[in-house]
Amino acid sequence: MTNIEEALALLAAPYTDERFFTRALSALTLVTQCRWAGFARLSERPGFGEVIAFCDGKKSLPSFEFELKGSPCEQVYWQTEKCHLIFSHDLQNRFPDFPLLKSLDAHSYQAEKIVNNSGTVLGHIFVLDQLPQTENTKSKEFFRLLAQRIGVEYHRHILTQELVQHQEMITSSEQYMSFVDTHYIYRVVSKGYESLFNLPQEQIIGKAVPELHGQPVFEGQIKPLLDRCFLGEQIKTQVWIHPPHIEQPIFLDVHHNPYYDGNGKIKGAIVSAHNITELENAKSKVEFLANHDSLTGLANRRSLFQQFEQLLAVENDSPNKVAIAYIDIDDFKSINDNFGHQIGDLVLKEVARLLTKICAQHDTVARIGGDEFVLITTFTCAQTGPSGQSLIHRLREQLQQALCTSLIVEGKRIDVSASIGLHLVTDTSAEISALISHADNEMFKYKQSNCAQR
Repeated sequence: MTNIEEALALLAAPYTDERFFTRALSALTLVTQCRWAGFARLSERPGFGEVIAFCDGKKSLPSFEFELKGSPCEQVYWQTEKCHLIFSHDLQNRFPDFPLLKSLDAHSYQAEKIVNNSGTVLGHIFVLDQLPQTENTKSKEFFRLLAQRIGVEYHRHILTQELVQHQEMITSSEQYMSFVDTHYIYRVVSKGYESLFNLPQEQIIGKAVPELHGQPVFEGQIKPLLDRCFLGEQIKTQVWIHPPHIEQPIFLDVHHNPYYDGNGKIKGAIVSAHNITELENAKSKVEFLANHDSLTGLANRRSLFQQFEQLLAVENDSPNKVAIAYIDIDDFKSINDNFGHQIGDLVLKEVARLLTKICAQHDTVARIGGDEFVLITTFTCAQTGPSGQSLIHRLREQLQQALCTSLIVEGKRIDVSASIGLHLVTDTSAEISALISHADNEMFKYKQSNCAQR
């Protein structure tokens, strides 16, 4: 196994916790053949940096904080145009006041800035070595790809931490408590209801539930829960509600408990609720990041396989046909080389938009690599015909017409084209990876054929 292959294998493991960053840095030392690798960001202390993860080959080293001034890391943040930086030799003489270099006896340094989609700098990754370093295309490209991956996973890590904070906040957040009698009248309400309905407590007490929430919400959401509670059931549920005086809907964690009088007869329901809207929104963000490509918003490889598996299960006994399109943007490297990676990213976003535009509602469009996309679409038996070849032909024409075009990106005209491989699924029990490989192989043959014709 080559260093690149071993590095990619390290990165292939899914993110579960901070150990991902150590695996990523180990991969970086393999590719660059450097002794040390680190992932750092600006500290909350002004003028300081913070190394979040640091490793010596495969061994994790303690994180630490350092003064930014006089360090090679400071140069990374000074650069506004470039993301990559290298000091190939003579590092200690360049930065004589940075003690880490002397303690490690490091003489060379290479780094890549980590920037999210909105342009915010999240931090940087770097390598140090006792020997001189030489910059090459392979290691530089790996630096860039790794910085993108770490940026996505670090953003996800921050959101996960926020989830924990939100969960702790719930225990001290404002609580809604009320007693509703069997005639659906509020008899007791907490102070929190004042903000919910924009009314003082005394004007809420004595009003009917549908009067405050609206009849449709009452009939569709609230009444079924109250009726179950009036029959003696304890209920815990989560619901979205949108009272008339609240600008945005809120998500509530709600408990219903029956209230009995001295004779054991149910007189109403004690309802308590917590506003967990922020927690729900944060969960949604984490779920979205786990299943979508951070650049284009399309499904990622994980989501593609999940959706494809579900589709094949549904279509197993169906006369419908499933088609796979494997799409590779032609000579995309030249776009990056000629216009820069920022323009290249915008081109990928535009390609994603064009693919989404021509797809049916239930199709799946995914970005599975740098400039590689996959489309999964379903056709009825009437559409496919006896062999399905007419379908394949029409699909290729449709995709070529959409993707072989000129784009105006940041005022620049960029001609794009795509090589497309198509495969009509005939065996829904086959491995998903094998089915996609068939389309990938067809795309490769198509690309080779076009190159030969040129």
